[in-house]
Amino acid sequence: MSKLKISYAITLLLLSNYVIADDEIERISVHGIEYQTEGTYNNVALGSDVTIISQEMIVQAGSVDINKILTQFVPGLFANGRAGRHTDTDYSLQGSRPKDILWLIDGNRLNNRLYGSTYTDTINPMMIERIEVIKGGQAAIYGSDAIAGVINIITKQYQGHDQGEISLSADSLPSYDAGGFVNAEVGDFQYTISASTSQSEGYQLWADEEYSPTAALDKERGYQMNNFSGKLRWQPNENNSVSIFTQLNKGKLERPLAYNAILSENDREQQLSYLDWQYQASEHLLLQTKVHYQEWDSHYSEITKDKQGNTEVAYWNSYWGFTDMGATISANYLTDTGSQLLTGVEFQQYDGADEVMEFVAEKDDNYAAFIQYQPTLNALPDTALSLGARFNRISNSDQHWVGSLGITHVLNQQWQLRGSIANGYRQPTAEESQSQVGTLGNPELESETSKNINLGVTFQGETHITFDAFWRNIDNLIEATDLGNAVWQYNNVAGDVTSFGADFHLVTNFTENLEFEFSAGYANAERQDTGEQISRVPEFTGFSMLNYHTSDELNFWLSGKYVGKFLDYGLTAGDYVIASLGAQYWLTSDLNQQISFTIDNLFDSEVTQSIFKHGHRAEYPIASQGAPRTLQVQYRYLF
Repeated sequence: MSKLKISYAITLLLLSNYVIADDEIERISVHGIEYQTEGTYNNVALGSDVTIISQEMIVQAGSVDINKILTQFVPGLFANGRAGRHTDTDYSLQGSRPKDILWLIDGNRLNNRLYGSTYTDTINPMMIERIEVIKGGQAAIYGSDAIAGVINIITKQYQGHDQGEISLSADSLPSYDAGGFVNAEVGDFQYTISASTSQSEGYQLWADEEYSPTAALDKERGYQMNNFSGKLRWQPNENNSVSIFTQLNKGKLERPLAYNAILSENDREQQLSYLDWQYQASEHLLLQTKVHYQEWDSHYSEITKDKQGNTEVAYWNSYWGFTDMGATISANYLTDTGSQLLTGVEFQQYDGADEVMEFVAEKDDNYAAFIQYQPTLNALPDTALSLGARFNRISNSDQHWVGSLGITHVLNQQWQLRGSIANGYRQPTAEESQSQVGTLGNPELESETSKNINLGVTFQGETHITFDAFWRNIDNLIEATDLGNAVWQYNNVAGDVTSFGADFHLVTNFTENLEFEFSAGYANAERQDTGEQISRVPEFTGFSMLNYHTSDELNFWLSGKYVGKFLDYGLTAGDYVIASLGAQYWLTSDLNQQISFTIDNLFDSEVTQSIFKHGHRAEYPIASQGAPRTLQVQYRYLF
């Protein structure tokens, strides 16, 4: 990266940012003993760095893209849609890969064992109440995949009064989004219903020469996604509460594809449901039972035409999908002295298949038991301690013991110290172990195991500062290996892979009307065998924003995002700065109608956003471009 680029990046990051009003600053990062979740999983993240993105912050971000929201508010998190919205995404949390992050919805697992991680395009932003990001190893409580942390999406629920919202947006690609939600109370029942639709013609990902010369003129990658969700809560008495949630997605997604393709698309349907029963057995004992079910069905079609005009129907309605289901029974006991004991058992079952990658994932059962103890330390009233352990047994006789230790110490009203030590594991996905097309599977793969140390400090005053350092060691890390002749295969990396680094977050007010936020992350994640950074993990990331409130009704903001370079399939991506400009205006004095304007990629920078390699054709990788300058207009009506 040239000195000019470095200078430009630092200047933009230092001179541009956005901050929440004083009454919202505490909701940006809440650490250690101040953080609580619902149900029996109360305060389980003691000692960890926790970022809470509230619904108000999501609105102020002025975005319908969950990845943009996460990038803005979570230091140390890289969220990169590889081909824009509604596509697979690169995620890196403190130097991790996407599969090292466990995604939850209302505490229920979203990650699938077919490919790992999850597709965030299945989440309707209209249904999100808040997002909780817990950094560091969390396997003792949450199990497989929680190596680098957990992202828990909390859906909207009744807030004590009836309310609703309608949102409409359009951008210059062009793209169109519409959504709405309503919640209300009828007797002992509380309900929330939300729906959204999203469609776009997309943008061109590659240079003209990467497409078939005989392909159709439409080279943009478009999509259409429809979402419906409903949540019903029944509280027959003060000791019992039952919640039922279901979400349905149906979409047609053009899959980014070059190499002579004239058609490449997925027809997708997804159903996600859960039932949650909480029973307050006594003043000290809370019992909880959760059952969840996820079914994902996609049908892939692909037609190619070579330079001679020969047409081939490579795939037509070829199936790929999976089913995940599970149950958790847990109990939280709070003693008279304030000590807390959480214990529970879990069952998970996965199966799936992919006719394109040519593999079948047979049913895989997981059983687990876990416990966490948080004692009251009378001799250290300002210190909180947490001890956790978990045993996991997998159907192929693979077994894992993991543990955790967390500590939070409050120095005074402004300063807080915290730290955690934990280990974790991640099972190979079905693709990694069985795929017969594209990057080849390896049935001899062993589970990844990890050790984590996280240390942090928080200062909360007129200026809010958070600093976190991390160290992670992974054994048997699974990575694609180049076997030559454009053939790649998943293998366990020889030797350990150690990641270390830090992230920093600052929030302050320059003046009464001018607010400033700055975050930056550094992650060193080199492989011992090659000395290179692991794939799709940038070494440096940064974000900043200036927000100018001219009045209660009108504000303007300027932001800058920096992504350092990273490697993928031997090519370099990243190493860019993207600036955005926006304004929000309340049209009415009672603040129930708002219009927002946003210009993303303000300077129309041409950047290499990711590297594409055909998943089922052994051809060369291609640098994929990010979206061009895009103007977005959004209207919201609250009732």
